[in-house]
Amino acid sequence: MNLIQHLQQSLEDYYLSKTERNTLKSLLARETLDHQTVNILRTRVIELANEKVTEKNYRLVMKWVKEVNALLQSGAAQQSRAFFSPGDDCRNAIVQQMNLSLRQLKICVFTISDDAITRAILHAHRKGVAIRIITDNDKSLDQGSDIRQLANEGIPVKMDITKNHMHHKFMISDDKSLITGSYNWTLSAARFNHENILLTKEAGVVESFSRGFDQLWQEMVDFS
Repeated sequence: MNLIQHLQQSLEDYYLSKTERNTLKSLLARETLDHQTVNILRTRVIELANEKVTEKNYRLVMKWVKEVNALLQSGAAQQSRAFFSPGDDCRNAIVQQMNLSLRQLKICVFTISDDAITRAILHAHRKGVAIRIITDNDKSLDQGSDIRQLANEGIPVKMDITKNHMHHKFMISDDKSLITGSYNWTLSAARFNHENILLTKEAGVVESFSRGFDQLWQEMVDFS
């Protein structure tokens, strides 16, 4: 069910239930809620309300409009968020974005050895999300690296073969959201290190990182 269909369904009884509210939040998290998109959605909310409103249900419909617009405003305010470790916040943000992904994930990270993140990658892969991974050749040889496991599952993996390091740590989901920062995708980063990630849905920033990923993909070699 897409966002507009969910709004139409929630308006059937002129009431935004807790379940409908949570579903709406989840759907909004997948959108790029820039100023233009929010205005378009608000216009559509008013159109839906006008189709349903009568003199008898006016108060209920207006309450629904107010609550939906508040969620739109809240979603727009969450276009960028920062997370910090030690602790699970960074890891959880990464896993959540993977779980929300519907079409593709572009992963460009120095190393992957946190099994919780690896499980989320495999889960997304098995539900049909197109995943590509760029990583560092030296780090893929570390004990505990999950790169070979991911490649053996059929996920395309590329890496550099120079004496230098591919030191990026970013991920793009559905060309709509970006996670980037110092955080290494390792268990020690969650448990011990002072690290950070930024989650943003700013379209221009996401597009720039996506172009950077595509350029690196052309330059790197297949994992073997």
